Amino acid sequence: MLEKNRNSEWLCGYVIKWLVVSLLLLIHLPTYPLIHCLYASDYDKQIKTYKQKIKKSRTELIGVQSEISHKENNIKTIKKKEASLETQLENIIRKLETTKAELLKTKRAIKNQQKSIDMLKIKLEIAKSETVRWKNILKKELRFAYKYGVGRPITDQHPARIILSSNSSADMVKRYKFLQLLARQKLFIYTQTIKNVQEYETIKIKLETEMSGLKELEEKKKNSEQLYARQKKERGKLLSTVIKKRVFYEQEIANLRDSETMLSELIKLLEKKATETAKQKEEERLSRLKMSKKKGIISWPLEGAPAELRNNLTATFGKQKHPELDTWVINNGIRIKSTLGQNIVAVDKGKVVFAGDFKSYGKMVVIDHSGGFYTVYGNLDKINVKDGQDIQKDEIIGVVGISVYSQDASLYFEFRKNGVPQDPLMWLK
Repeated sequence: MLEKNRNSEWLCGYVIKWLVVSLLLLIHLPTYPLIHCLYASDYDKQIKTYKQKIKKSRTELIGVQSEISHKENNIKTIKKKEASLETQLENIIRKLETTKAELLKTKRAIKNQQKSIDMLKIKLEIAKSETVRWKNILKKELRFAYKYGVGRPITDQHPARIILSSNSSADMVKRYKFLQLLARQKLFIYTQTIKNVQEYETIKIKLETEMSGLKELEEKKKNSEQLYARQKKERGKLLSTVIKKRVFYEQEIANLRDSETMLSELIKLLEKKATETAKQKEEERLSRLKMSKKKGIISWPLEGAPAELRNNLTATFGKQKHPELDTWVINNGIRIKSTLGQNIVAVDKGKVVFAGDFKSYGKMVVIDHSGGFYTVYGNLDKINVKDGQDIQKDEIIGVVGISVYSQDASLYFEFRKNGVPQDPLMWLK
């Protein structure tokens, strides 16, 4: 499981990193082919590169989608477990509530039992005290009776002797009543003493029973608390082992979904670029074909009759011998003698890809006519256009300036095809 998680994290990180690099490469593709011209072979290479990237991205996408499917199946399995666990959790919660209620009930019972025991202890002390008191009374009474012969055998067997030994009838009556009272008192004291002793023993037994019951309740409370702790721990364990795992998989799927979206967007972008490149290739092909048909009929970059402008050439295309330096030089274009401030026009429609100072060209304008064809206008005194501007045929792009080499007013003009200089005279009227 840990290995799969590491693979998943590595895949997500790799995909995101690769996407960022790919997008940066796409963003920084050259807009204008001044420095890097796209020819037919370049378009084919670029389309091939796009297709390779699309294939690789689709492979990555399939991998991500497969990982998502695997994680989703894991989540389904976990959710099934969760469904069964919900019942278990509900049972545990019910048990917890029951146990909790039983625990509270037991605590209340213990409290009541304790109160009952405390009351019994008080009663037991009172009963003990009463028993001792009545026992002492009984002892005194028995001692008194014995003193006067009430407890002796002869007297007990013949109580009439006590009465007959009286001196008078009044004395006889007194002695008779005394014997009656003495008998009743003896019976009461004896009965009360026995009753107190029995009550004491009863309370003592009840107290022992209550104490035993309290001990059982305390044990029950202890067991209930342990059961409650176990059930609570079991519930927490179920929650941590299943729900946390599901949340982890859901987070992983969310990350994979982001990667899937980015890969899908990248594939769309690459397909769009491949389509655009194929379209550009076709447009370039048609432009080359169209431009090739204009060979020998393109207008001159300066106003005037073609024949007159041809006669004003001060430098022609190719290898030439410099008249003053007596050395051979190679010209990539032609130089047309003119007048300072004369208008310079575009030989055909296109887009300005450069307008500014450029080394030995002085102020220079480069126009892309598509199809791999470019025209270069150098030695300008003033530029009337800017980079990225669309130009129409015969539109004024600047005016003629003074050449730093020949010190005369002239226009330097180049005609390039696929980056290779061509003889402008083969293309101009």
